[in-house]
Amino acid sequence: MLGGGLLLRFIWPGSLGAPDVPGPWWLVAGGLLVGVGTRLGNGCTSGHGVCGVARGTRRSLVATITFVATAMLTVFLVRHVLGGVA
Repeated sequence: MLGGGLLLRFIWPGSLGAPDVPGPWWLVAGGLLVGVGTRLGNGCTSGHGVCGVARGTRRSLVATITFVATAMLTVFLVRHVLGGVA
């Protein structure tokens, strides 16, 4: 994942956000956080959301609700509290 993000950053520089991003270290930090989150959550968001919910596992239902709620809160904070930075 980290390599793919870095490759995309060099092939299409404007694709990963505002041009004032301080550099590729944000990609490194983001990749590490995704990896840690995947490990802590015992799977990725799509694995829980597609396969786990379809199987009806409680862990995947809770994980998917947590992912969606966190995403909604993040969008709200970025758009309304931080003044529409993204």
